[in-house]
Amino acid sequence: MNKIIIVDKPYGLTSSYVVNKLKKYFGASKAGHSGTLDPLATGVLVVYFDDMTKIIPFTDESIKKYEVKILFGIETDTLDISGEILRISKVKDYSDIDFLDVVTNFIGDYNYTPPSFSAIKIKGVRSYKYARQGRSVDLPKRKSIIKDIKIVNNGTSVITLIVESSKGTYIRALARDIGSYIGSFSTVSKLERLGTGRFKIGDSNNYYSILDGKEPSFFPLNKLFPLIEIDDNNAEKILKQRNYKMVDLQELIGRKIEDQFVVMVNNDIPLLITTNKFDNNKKYICSEIKFFSKKN
Repeated sequence: MNKIIIVDKPYGLTSSYVVNKLKKYFGASKAGHSGTLDPLATGVLVVYFDDMTKIIPFTDESIKKYEVKILFGIETDTLDISGEILRISKVKDYSDIDFLDVVTNFIGDYNYTPPSFSAIKIKGVRSYKYARQGRSVDLPKRKSIIKDIKIVNNGTSVITLIVESSKGTYIRALARDIGSYIGSFSTVSKLERLGTGRFKIGDSNNYYSILDGKEPSFFPLNKLFPLIEIDDNNAEKILKQRNYKMVDLQELIGRKIEDQFVVMVNNDIPLLITTNKFDNNKKYICSEIKFFSKKN
């Protein structure tokens, strides 16, 4: 089953749980995803089955989009409402704060300390494992880019934002830092991923509906990469090559190559993805081959 599917991950489930459930449901031999969501978070989770797992490193998911609801006045150990409350601020009226000015200060380069409850590894161990044991975790600062922040609504102690950020940004940390900026504790009370790269929430499938037997919509490969259909003769030539070998595919198959990544298809079956190299004048040089299923 060489397919890609966008799932709207439900609240309370881990990403790995959802992936494993779908793997079993579809009878796939392997499955993977391209970006973890916390159990608290909902929204876009992209799942790849069988040979499609091999294209994960090639997909462009550099920009993420989230809707986040931030609750002011409390701090938790996980930086979201699933955690243990550590501190509570005095009751405060936030209605006089110019939040447009506040969030503008976070647009651009964003240097921050990641949450201790995170998947970042320390000496080979996930940070959250230390945090669950109550051990102090000293994580180095990270640099991300906040592309844009829009205010959806603003209440007396809650604000809802839409955030576009670079891959790897911890929105829980951003919520904490926004609270700190206005002199308050804060935590995430709701988080939804609206998009990652070309994958959008509007194209997602309801997780429970799939398990109830509803036919899902799979994400078409040609929306990610240009496809080049090759005949049996050219397919035979390519299959004689080795994984990661640099070859002149233009000469080999007699077709012009103009894109950085191309998927070669034979009889509607994806054979391989190529990483194509060009000179400074955008003249084709050669291609590196990565087969989907051929064993080398």
